[in-house]
Amino acid sequence: MMRIAVVGPGGLGCLLASLFFETGEKVFLVDYRPERVALFKAKGVHLRSLTGEHRIIPVPWVLAEEVGPCHLTIMTVKAHQTAAAARALPRLMAAGGLALTLQNGLGNLEEMARVVGLKRLLAGVAFLGVTRRDEGRIIHAGSGPIYIGAPPGSQVSPAEIAGLADLFCRAGLECQAHPDIQTLLWEKLLVNAGINPLTALLRVPNGALPELPEAWELAVAAASEAQAVARAAGIKVTGDPETRLKQVCTATAANRSSMLQDVLAGRPTEIEALNAQVVNRGKTLGVPTPVNHLLTQLIRSLSVSVRLRVS
Repeated sequence: MMRIAVVGPGGLGCLLASLFFETGEKVFLVDYRPERVALFKAKGVHLRSLTGEHRIIPVPWVLAEEVGPCHLTIMTVKAHQTAAAARALPRLMAAGGLALTLQNGLGNLEEMARVVGLKRLLAGVAFLGVTRRDEGRIIHAGSGPIYIGAPPGSQVSPAEIAGLADLFCRAGLECQAHPDIQTLLWEKLLVNAGINPLTALLRVPNGALPELPEAWELAVAAASEAQAVARAAGIKVTGDPETRLKQVCTATAANRSSMLQDVLAGRPTEIEALNAQVVNRGKTLGVPTPVNHLLTQLIRSLSVSVRLRVS
């Protein structure tokens, strides 16, 4: 039995903790809000599965100081929460333990490394559809693969990564090791940079974006800028951004992007880990990113303009 800490009770965190719990692992869903912990210790996670089945999973919902050392710590908090959440890593990681980020965007790995170094860190990309209906209530809306790999500076062995992928597979998830996780992180960023801010601004599901020519032009431009920055950084991102965006919009047509979900719920968005990362890294590398800059400024303004809006 493996001791697993899943840090962050959002959609993905609740799903992973529930599936690991049902597999028989010793799993903890780690939260930072004592009042939420007190409420959900008794309620558990309400999960609607891919088949439409409703289950209540009594996952231990705890504060970080209640957990103790774990073999695996999975970071699933929103990107703006990573720096604060990473401060718990020294107490959560057992000697020789692993920490894995399955978060959107860039910069999360660096925040974790500032606290515990890179040697026992892993990065991953999850192509899952998970919707959080409410606190502790989630819908497993779409299946998709999870890729895990060792970023530059990590000393986690291929055998350890393979064992971790097997853990996810036993929980009913498609998971495999990836030899170049940095490229995969950028490939997902490219898609998110194009889809997320525009669906959030226009309040439309992913499938509507290709039907809006002016918005689609901006989405493709944002993704193309991200690809140019990645290539300037030596990341081997290949393929046509527009083709990739259309594939994702078609495959997830009914889905609301995570940024749209955040905007509708009045939560902070992950714009700083997505388009803002493209802008900042583009400045360093001398790559122009005007569309990503515009989208970053618009989402930032959207987040702070609530009190000024007219009804």
